[in-house]
Amino acid sequence: MPGPPIPPVTKPIRVDDPEAVRGFLESDPVGNAFVVNWALHQTARDLYVDRVPPRAVFTSSHGTPPMTFRFCGLSAMDAQAADVVLESAAPGEAFLFLPDLGLLDAVRRHANVVHVRPAWLYRLDPESFVDVQEHGVRPVPPSNAAMIAKLWEPEWDATPYIRSRLESGPSVGIFDGARLVAWYGTHIVTDRVAVMGFLHVLDEYRHRGYARSLSCALSEEIFRGGRIPACHVYQDNEPSLHLMDSLGLRRVKQQAFVEVEFR
Repeated sequence: MPGPPIPPVTKPIRVDDPEAVRGFLESDPVGNAFVVNWALHQTARDLYVDRVPPRAVFTSSHGTPPMTFRFCGLSAMDAQAADVVLESAAPGEAFLFLPDLGLLDAVRRHANVVHVRPAWLYRLDPESFVDVQEHGVRPVPPSNAAMIAKLWEPEWDATPYIRSRLESGPSVGIFDGARLVAWYGTHIVTDRVAVMGFLHVLDEYRHRGYARSLSCALSEEIFRGGRIPACHVYQDNEPSLHLMDSLGLRRVKQQAFVEVEFR
């Protein structure tokens, strides 16, 4: 006769060896890129699963420089698995990445949601790449971090973060003499994906095709490294959405960056 039914797991399991979650996360390396980065490439974080092998993974940073606030990522096959790992979240404010908007209801059961910023996830495949680079570019020196940070995120000092990205990830810039007037870099680089970010052209240099040239140049650099270029564009940023569509990037799905206060 069969034994008694096994009760469902309702408590999150702490994971010390990140290899235990690699297969689950890398089944979708682009959609899970942020969670892959925090789970597999960072050490100052806590990592939890709902079971082994996992159906949900939750990672929470310790808030160490250059990111002094708590950054969290959740990837789950369904809301029930998400509920289990969200039990591990320590109370307090956090910035949460959600690769699936369908998990928002689960998040609300564990946190007060302060603000949601939906964004389209894009990826670029070599056969879809439209190369329209018309301007020369070169890497962006880290000495420009403070200026970039002020324009990218004026509400908090992102200078240490931007500097760390310019020092450790690919970047491209367009210069007027010695002056940096347009730039593009990466937020994260995993084994398989590079997520581009903080694209900007100074006001007086717009409408010259600089953003298109930067996007092409950075994508080519990422391809040369054997990785998939990807990026996020907030759903209300129509000019950037149009730019990415015109360069052959494919809209994969909507994801979200969420400010929460875990209860």
